[in-house]
Amino acid sequence: MNNYFLQKTREGKVFHSHNTTTGAVTVLSSTFTGLCLDNPYGSGKDLIIESMSFVGSTLGAIGEIGVCIAPNVSTIAQTGTAAVVHNGKLGGGDLHKGVGRTFSISTLLSTPVWLETIGSARVTANAVEGLESLYKRFDGTLVIAPGFYVGFQTLTTARTGLCSITWAEDDIL
Repeated sequence: MNNYFLQKTREGKVFHSHNTTTGAVTVLSSTFTGLCLDNPYGSGKDLIIESMSFVGSTLGAIGEIGVCIAPNVSTIAQTGTAAVVHNGKLGGGDLHKGVGRTFSISTLLSTPVWLETIGSARVTANAVEGLESLYKRFDGTLVIAPGFYVGFQTLTTARTGLCSITWAEDDIL
């Protein structure tokens, strides 16, 4: 276990969010569905990503799921359909929230850039290949500064499934 995230969980500073019903994860664009984590400009916190995962519910041709990020800082607040944020120690819902906000639908303030593929899945000859959970452990190697976002998108075709993100919040150094 990563000691940094264990300590932050004990302090009530680790959070988790997911979409609660399967939804489309869109092809790389600012018209966004899936799950997006936004760090509002002026929050005074860095969002340190622990992990991101996706589980597909329907498949078609080959399709990859990956992580997209904001290409530049935005001082305008992100809006959209909010997803529930759960505190790793203190419970979820509207209690004990941090600064990070998640959206299952949003018009992003900038067109995202592709950061990394976390997996690919396809259907061949009536068999499914790669339907297990697509999981990426960052262990703090991805930090979302105020005014930036991170989310799930695809490169070629939309995918339907469940997305989740776990992160810690820490003061900006």
